[in-house]
Amino acid sequence: MEEFYCVVTFHVTQHALIFENFMKKNNIDVKLMPVPRQVSSSCGTAAKIPCDIEEDVKTLCIKEDIPIDDFHHVINKKGTSWFSKYITK
Repeated sequence: MEEFYCVVTFHVTQHALIFENFMKKNNIDVKLMPVPRQVSSSCGTAAKIPCDIEEDVKTLCIKEDIPIDDFHHVINKKGTSWFSKYITK
């Protein structure tokens, strides 16, 4: 089973905090998290957002001058980590 989700990356952690604060004030579901392995970034913090609102979030960031690095679509294949192999046996 695969899980597909979207993350926003930032150049510095302060930008991630600004992003999170603004999105929460606008009732947009956001969760800060470490940057996934599949994604490269100069900052170790990313924000997970619903993929179906990506364009709305991009528009808001441009309109409100919220600094972001990039948007990424991440596929997390369930049950493929070394840990999950041991707990499923």
